Amino acid sequence: MTPLPNMAAASPQPGGSKIVTYHFNSDNGAPVCDQVMSALLSCNQGTETAYGADRFTAKLAPTYSEFFEREAFVFPVATGTAGNGLALGAITPPYGTIFCHESAHIVTTEGGAPEFYSGGGRMTLLRGKHNKITPTDLDKSLRKHGIGNVHHMAASAISLTQATEAGVVYERDELTELAEIAHKAGLKVHLDGARISNAIARLGVTPAEITWKAGIDILTFGTTKNGTMNAEAVITFDRETACILGFMHKRAGHLFSKTRFMSAQLISYLENDLWRSNAIQANRNASRIETALKRCEGVTFAHPVQINEVFVILPPRLSRALREKGINLRSWELGGDGDGFRLVMSYCDKPEDIELFEQICHEDAASENVGRETLTPTQLGSDQQTVPMARPQFRK
Repeated sequence: MTPLPNMAAASPQPGGSKIVTYHFNSDNGAPVCDQVMSALLSCNQGTETAYGADRFTAKLAPTYSEFFEREAFVFPVATGTAGNGLALGAITPPYGTIFCHESAHIVTTEGGAPEFYSGGGRMTLLRGKHNKITPTDLDKSLRKHGIGNVHHMAASAISLTQATEAGVVYERDELTELAEIAHKAGLKVHLDGARISNAIARLGVTPAEITWKAGIDILTFGTTKNGTMNAEAVITFDRETACILGFMHKRAGHLFSKTRFMSAQLISYLENDLWRSNAIQANRNASRIETALKRCEGVTFAHPVQINEVFVILPPRLSRALREKGINLRSWELGGDGDGFRLVMSYCDKPEDIELFEQICHEDAASENVGRETLTPTQLGSDQQTVPMARPQFRK
């Protein structure tokens, strides 16, 4: 295959990324949690039949059926990209199109996997605040596209991300309304659940309530960001779709000979409510960062902080102070004045890193208050006298 001219700058290494260390860079970088690692070690005893015919994989369907409160068919995969690609490929023919947000991960960051796994399907892009699709916009887009018009690609599926790529959740009612519109038009509904555990923890609902009870037909169930090692799952509640997935799963190279090591992780992930406790901790860490930043002048949040992600525009003085004191954040294009950053917290962020971040924000807020104290009444824009303010003490 002849390389394209613009591939000259590409990295020959897997992933194509340079090694750069950021604080709160991504929950993908978190280690495997102890409970899951113990499950892997326990699984690594003796021999088992290969290619999913093992006693661990045999437990997957009943375990997840109980978790979702109805029969579920589970297909382990190693990555979320594979999961989304297989899930959408199973419900989208080569002549079909997938309706999704223009900033969805399947559009921006998965190398055309849905198109590949569907054998030529395409994506119809919608806009929406905080990367959410509204029922009104979906309905308008479907009407504009035309259902059953052979001059257009067949409207086959809608893909929603829970929580969105902006870290904002869909409420159950929102999902239900979107699914009703999609089903009425003959579309299947896919849920990209890369951070579904964080969303469930935020919403305080059951897994069933924001999946099949809300009209979701198939989902990519993410666990790697929340404590496992390269273990995701494509889950459908429809037997016919599951039969299609069985063939696609194998043909795509995701029926691993040692599937038991993935299955053991997926089972352990649900035990003792590990999925929930890890997600709650990650969300709490993000809330601490949000609270610290809200004390500082000139900070703008690009999106509400609802799970474990923070999208924020910082004034240069604060981003400089963080850098100078050892907090190196990942830049993110968010528009507006100032420096944009994305922070993604995990279940195992170092307490000392969060405390240092809080201290820097506290010092910034205090220095800004001191600056305002020295202003003259004229500068303050009032006849009030300048009153010295007590400087609160920061506790580590």
